[in-house]
Amino acid sequence: MAAALPDSPRSEAPAGWKPEKSLAAAKNGSYFGGVPTVGTFFHYVKDPAKDKLVGRFCSASVIDSPQGNVILTAAHCSGGSKGMFVPRYSGAAKNPTPYGRFPVQKWIRDARWYTVERHPTRDAYSDFDYAFARVGANSRKQSVQKAVGGGLKLGKVGSNYRQTVTVVGYPGSHNDKNRPLICEGIQTRRLPGYRQMRMECGGFYGGTSGSPWIKGLNKKTGAGTVVGNLGGYYGGGLENDSDRISFAATYDTRALEIYKAATANKNPRQYKRGYSMYPTGGGTWTHAMKTASGDYTGDGKTDMIAIWSDGEVTLYTGNGKGGFSAEHRIAKSQTWTHAKTIAGGDFNGNNSSDLMVVWTDGEVTLYTGNGKGGFAKETQMAKARGTWQDAIQITAGRYSPNKWTDDLMVRWTDGEVSLYTDVDGRGFLHEHKLESPNKTWKDATILTAGNFTGSASWDVVVRWTDGELSLYRDAGPSTVGTEIRMKPSNKQWTHASVMTAGSYTGGQPNDLLVRWSDGETTLYTDTTTTLGREHMLVPPKAS
Repeated sequence: MAAALPDSPRSEAPAGWKPEKSLAAAKNGSYFGGVPTVGTFFHYVKDPAKDKLVGRFCSASVIDSPQGNVILTAAHCSGGSKGMFVPRYSGAAKNPTPYGRFPVQKWIRDARWYTVERHPTRDAYSDFDYAFARVGANSRKQSVQKAVGGGLKLGKVGSNYRQTVTVVGYPGSHNDKNRPLICEGIQTRRLPGYRQMRMECGGFYGGTSGSPWIKGLNKKTGAGTVVGNLGGYYGGGLENDSDRISFAATYDTRALEIYKAATANKNPRQYKRGYSMYPTGGGTWTHAMKTASGDYTGDGKTDMIAIWSDGEVTLYTGNGKGGFSAEHRIAKSQTWTHAKTIAGGDFNGNNSSDLMVVWTDGEVTLYTGNGKGGFAKETQMAKARGTWQDAIQITAGRYSPNKWTDDLMVRWTDGEVSLYTDVDGRGFLHEHKLESPNKTWKDATILTAGNFTGSASWDVVVRWTDGELSLYRDAGPSTVGTEIRMKPSNKQWTHASVMTAGSYTGGQPNDLLVRWSDGETTLYTDTTTTLGREHMLVPPKAS
């Protein structure tokens, strides 16, 4: 089951609680005379050889190719029919175009890269933010590679994102003389959740998109190996347009396919874009305040409901392989910002999951699922300003003899833990006290139910205030279960903000889904008395 999912690339705690220290002292780029294999683009109207140099945009590099006519830039720089590449351009030089001008004839890229609301994508498809172009000869009938004397090799970093590179590009601002900028010997690391590198070097303003990240650069000849180009997440930087932090798309087998298509003057095979949970980046998920698991669409696969900080309620349709295939909005109103705690279960016995909601004023509402991804009925289970104002956490599971997930476990403000069995639209008729008021259970921050050990009676996972993680095995009407420590007290798990469980990969044991404080969302597949294999569903907020 779990093999259908990629492993999480995260080997450390979420970025939100333990930021990685800078690999070296902060650097700033410096303006210089340029290198032969790196240049920039201009627009032309009629004749690329004679038109004025106007409309400069992006950066690019010459790539070694059989015909010597291939350049590399960012995908978000590509497109249009009136662009020309000028290697080693410098507005401060007597001859700003020492090798001539090379008109773009054809762009070749992976079509899955795209923009969202006019901004470059921030999901996994931002990994494809690279594009090759075939360029025509200059006015001297030279190919670009012949004119500059060579081309950069195209290289892969594999799984080693810690590289020492030199980055050259053309800032579009803070650059009155239109000179190239260089940052030498910069150390990179991975942008978590992406096949991208990250660097810190000041001066890389807009216009540097497409800048090559080069290993072993010879500044005189321009030779070296390009292992990335400035681009990727949000076009290669943070949403605040910081000039200090930049990202780069790296190259894998797919990039080599695109390159080969460019050298052969062919269109590469294209693939359909799949569903993404985070088109605007993992930071969005810091606003997912509540989650609940269940089969809300009637297809036998576990789905997830998320309630957002702005009151939107979203259903994520499970694909049965540990991921999600689609999403749709169920509701959106300020009312839902007052949802205090929620639980998914089958409370009317129709094999379709329902949603139980405890509101901040103590009202409790049951939303009966319609089996089509929505709600068919709303039932008030408890009135406002009553006992349920003291309910801190609820979770639903199978803790009594019938086959329905209609038993509701509650942790109260005073540390008491109750189990209500056989809950339905008539109310909470059968209460069982599992723990009397006590100090220990006041520290139970998150509860989630699931069948992790294979017994007829389900279990409950508890995250404590100090980061300890416990599994209570075989809970039931007379016991909260036998405690098994899954994680000792630790700082990492204090940042587990939201938690739910279900059969996201099909069958048992269940899978544990965690949303961390930095937005990262992780699925631990086939969790038992120990955490299952870790898979990143949503990367952390980029930083």
